[in-house]
Amino acid sequence: MIVLKDFTYTQNFRFMPRSKEVSTMVFIDELTNISHTINDPILVSERYYMQLEIDETFDFLIDGHTYRLNCFDVNGVPIYRDKIMCTNQEIKDYTINNGDYVANHTANEYVIYE
Repeated sequence: MIVLKDFTYTQNFRFMPRSKEVSTMVFIDELTNISHTINDPILVSERYYMQLEIDETFDFLIDGHTYRLNCFDVNGVPIYRDKIMCTNQEIKDYTINNGDYVANHTANEYVIYE
């Protein structure tokens, strides 16, 4: 899973497609099912993975949404699939509820008789 932020500055990420000939990258919002396409992305090969080197702002990302990333070659054959999570939380402090749900603590003790 790739984690991106919904900030307006450029972001890069690394991935390992089946081929180095990526011609189209499609980002599909899983909540709204709206797709965003990047044609002829600039990718740089670094050891075993590719890094997106485009000055793309990803202005379509929305905090809390997940996206499907599909990469295709020139013939339209899928060569990479992944999921992208958009969050502005720090990864080491990430919680899925982010303070929306609070656990209630009580002094009750349960005794079980068998």
